[in-house]
Amino acid sequence: MNGLVNLSEGARASLRDRILLLRSQPTFEGLDDDGLRLLAEHGRTAVYRDGDVIAPEGEPPRFVYAVVEGEIVVSRKGKAVTVRGAGEAFGALPVLAREPSMLATARGETRTLELPAVAFESALTENYSLLRNTLRVLGTSILSMRVSLPADPAAPRVVDEGTYDPRPRTMVQRLLQLRQSQFGHLNLEALVDFARHMVEVRYPAGVLVWSAGDASDCSLHVDAGRVRCTAPDGSSVAVGSGFTIGVLDVWGTRRRAYEARTETPVIAARIAFDSLLTVLEIHPEVGLEILRGFARDLLAARR
Repeated sequence: MNGLVNLSEGARASLRDRILLLRSQPTFEGLDDDGLRLLAEHGRTAVYRDGDVIAPEGEPPRFVYAVVEGEIVVSRKGKAVTVRGAGEAFGALPVLAREPSMLATARGETRTLELPAVAFESALTENYSLLRNTLRVLGTSILSMRVSLPADPAAPRVVDEGTYDPRPRTMVQRLLQLRQSQFGHLNLEALVDFARHMVEVRYPAGVLVWSAGDASDCSLHVDAGRVRCTAPDGSSVAVGSGFTIGVLDVWGTRRRAYEARTETPVIAARIAFDSLLTVLEIHPEVGLEILRGFARDLLAARR
């Protein structure tokens, strides 16, 4: 790898120093001691000179980089995408999305703490605080990208209202639905626990589901119908069958960013935040799958 300075064993930062470095990074704010230690044990420090390639474009991502000093310039196909400075990180999105890396080069002398991709993913399933913290960071990023709405108002989508079934959904139907979702490859035990925590709710047309500023205590997966989501500035998007609303507010640890109101009769599956946390603590692979979806959305917006 260009520019990587091989540090002798004596010059390597101690485990304690790496823990302190991680603790100083806003990206890892909120991690417990076990989570910090888990990452620090696998991390290494590296120094790059101005212009050095830190991560080549188009190759599988090998590390997640926490910037300690200097800057990492990120580009795709010759076009600048972003700059990551001290206290920020690069590489987690392609690792989680399982997509090729963008080009990352050093601007000025740059020092990083580097976590192997495999170790980072493994740590997410081993340490609950790391999983929750990463969900918070990515959830907040997507909310900012979408101007606090559940979808981009500048790119309206065709809304599928699905089929309104007057009969309540059974556990088997909910499991079949999960099997056809992004969680379909998870083991049956995880899917059953996930389905058990989903509560079916039905709203007539014109019902205010929540207002901007309300507490974010649940997410709502729309099975059938149409919901209008309106931000305080008046911008809005409509969502329908197969769309989940409220989940970004929940993970961004903030109050509702927009009003949600039904435009048609709606059938939805409600999952309380506390219930979701219970599922993730028992089945961290569910949280990892949510992270993969967040990462894919963020990368798609940068293309």
